[in-house]
Amino acid sequence: MRPKYPSDVTAAFLELEAQSQLAAQRMAVSPTGAPGAPSVSADVLTQLIETMFFASMATEEGRLNPVGIVFTGSPADFEAEGPAWDLVRFGSTMAFDVEHVANLASACAWPRSFLSVVPQEGSLVIAGFATPHSRQSVDIDRLVRVVVPKPGVVAVYRGEWEVVRYERGALRTWMPKHRPQLDSIERTVFGEHARPLARQVRNYLLRIVEAMVELGRGGLLAVLGPGEGLPQLFGEEGNPFDTEVKRLDPALCLGSAILDIAAAHRASLPDAPQQAPGKAHACAPDRSATGHDRVSRLLDLIVRLTTVDGAVVMSHTLDVLAFGAKLPPGKQIISEIFAATPDQRMDANWSLDARGTRHRAAAAFVAGYPERIAFIVSQDGLAATFQEIEGKVVYWPL
Repeated sequence: MRPKYPSDVTAAFLELEAQSQLAAQRMAVSPTGAPGAPSVSADVLTQLIETMFFASMATEEGRLNPVGIVFTGSPADFEAEGPAWDLVRFGSTMAFDVEHVANLASACAWPRSFLSVVPQEGSLVIAGFATPHSRQSVDIDRLVRVVVPKPGVVAVYRGEWEVVRYERGALRTWMPKHRPQLDSIERTVFGEHARPLARQVRNYLLRIVEAMVELGRGGLLAVLGPGEGLPQLFGEEGNPFDTEVKRLDPALCLGSAILDIAAAHRASLPDAPQQAPGKAHACAPDRSATGHDRVSRLLDLIVRLTTVDGAVVMSHTLDVLAFGAKLPPGKQIISEIFAATPDQRMDANWSLDARGTRHRAAAAFVAGYPERIAFIVSQDGLAATFQEIEGKVVYWPL
């Protein structure tokens, strides 16, 4: 059954947010100090999507122009400290309708900037042009964006990450309903009692993937399961595959650096409960940088390590243990690979035969290990994960 556009797009967005626990973070403050994401009702989101859909097909002087809007509760949200936005305010607001969106699209210059849409006296209005600036790799933007890159196509984002897209009468979602590996990593890094405030691990991992795509070199990021290290992957020293790895000693501890940011921010909140200190790690020292700078440097270095032929290997606590690693063959024969479809079904008609060694290594890495996950980026810019779900090796495009 085809979606009943646009209400089904709204329903899919809100459902995925709830399942990924993003809904619990809407009124919280992120570890980076960014303002909390404003709550958006189903009615408002539907209006945003519907208006943008028809605006995507409206011409201005005979031209179709891609355009995006960013929604928030007040123009003042753009001027809050981190993430930083430049807001060019209009002297008087304009009605948020198809005519005004189409008229302003060419001046908006999406994707570099967006139309700022805010509620005003029971209606939605366009308040100005909003442009993100001073973007650090650790900034986490939580505002809702709706973009129309081409006629009849609408994508809804939470921050910089696409959640759901409507195209050719079908819904496509990047955020799977079943992602136990990422949940497990977050619990391992932040502890079983981590509050929603701290649950930002997947955002940092996806920022690495995004940077790998932009770099255009391809790469493989292999995250081990809980308690695993290089011996579990390569065996004892002297194993032939153990020589095919560039070990880091001490490790680069991305997980503990993220935890330090969250802990420091929580400690600054009034009446903040004490949080147990993170697990001690033997990490590479970085005395010249703290907080956001330290994480930013680690993310940048990890991305550069992925350009070396082989895999970057990380522990479940996000310690970077090695790079340039030739992963050993799997312990079991992979009979078939399932590909996650846009509607999140599992299609068995996906073959490794036409893929390179990177894809085969990623599939073998997760086969038989349901708590491992591999992030892979092809040189053509396609990004995906390999993971084992309910005994199936699944290729999941991002």
